[in-house]
Amino acid sequence: MRPHYERRAQAHARLRNLRFVEKSGNVTAACRLCGWSRKTYYKWKKRYDGTLDSLLDRPRTPHSHPRQLDADEHALVDRVARQKSYTDKHGRRCTPGLHRLHWLLCTYHGFRRSVGGLYKALKRLGFYIRAKRRRRRLYKRYERPCPGANIQIDIKYLDPIKGQKLYQYTALDEYSRLQFVRIYDEIAVCHSVAFLRLALDFFQERRIRVQQVQTDHGVEFTYAMHPHVTKEHPFERELRQEGIAHKLTPVGTPHLQGKVERAHRVAEDEFHSRRYYRSIEQLRRAFNSWNTYYNHQRPHGSLNWRTPARCLEDYLNNQSVTYV
Repeated sequence: MRPHYERRAQAHARLRNLRFVEKSGNVTAACRLCGWSRKTYYKWKKRYDGTLDSLLDRPRTPHSHPRQLDADEHALVDRVARQKSYTDKHGRRCTPGLHRLHWLLCTYHGFRRSVGGLYKALKRLGFYIRAKRRRRRLYKRYERPCPGANIQIDIKYLDPIKGQKLYQYTALDEYSRLQFVRIYDEIAVCHSVAFLRLALDFFQERRIRVQQVQTDHGVEFTYAMHPHVTKEHPFERELRQEGIAHKLTPVGTPHLQGKVERAHRVAEDEFHSRRYYRSIEQLRRAFNSWNTYYNHQRPHGSLNWRTPARCLEDYLNNQSVTYV
């Protein structure tokens, strides 16, 4: 809002215009000289009650908020948000994502407000703190036409167990978000080839014909960054023997691996940050169970709140329908 002295100066100008129009006797001509319309003149004439304050700009705050959440809805949002919040193994308090919380409220609690209304309610309840705004790049989003059109493979670094470093290999189908994961104790070419064979068998069992595999320029996947190496990489040789194309993302473009990177973030938020594990075998067993939950029970917002297995099933069922 403008300073008070500017608002009073504008009110004085309106009062002078009102007196000038009244003295002129010709409202149309006087309003033209003042730069007013007849409608504006009659508006301020009706509002003027003899005091200068009546010619000041009124606040634009609405008198009522009929779509604002009431006390019961605020209590519901607060209760569900606290139930779904958790403390990770580093002692940080984590709340569920905005859209996921909105989906939970609408699906299981009959919530009928918008995502924006839920966000404002969470801010009023103290769940969100104003963060420093940063400029975000706009990337072109894309979707694959069918399962197996492109499989993204990437590696996630895990917290060590008893000084032993661990790495999560992830293969994710871009169409259905169905993922296959394995945990190894080192990044090596032999592990990459073994993981590729297991991943291809996994997708083949689910009737997904892999057409292309996408990776970065890591030495565990390709020798493209080492031009002095002339022999074929075992990972690429395995793909060539299977008749599968190998796509390399340009250097410095992690957003092109965005789907598998997002899956890594989900795994970190919902599994790896929850607890510590005493052995690698214990971690593998627990993570395999969580991956089954990820594929068959966890709904995804990008899939219209379907599970990856349901998305794949819908596609296969649609392909089997014959139209006459």
